Amino acid sequence: MDFNITAEEEAVVFHLAALLGAGSSPTDDDVAEELGAEVRPLLQSLLEKGWLVVNEERELTLSVIARAAVASRRDAEGP
Repeated sequence: MDFNITAEEEAVVFHLAALLGAGSSPTDDDVAEELGAEVRPLLQSLLEKGWLVVNEERELTLSVIARAAVASRRDAEGP
């Protein structure tokens, strides 16, 4: 896993974490429809770096390590 992500990639990770936390199971198409086609290279980069995982239905989720990083960051920032 590559822990070096850009600010734009980090924003996508936190956006996806919010969607998942709200019970959504978005695909790359769903995210691109919501945020614009320019998000696709960021999604691909995050997949390659090990931050995102895609299941058989093409739904995106955070990797185990990414979930821990997001939770840790939220704990540090407070409520």
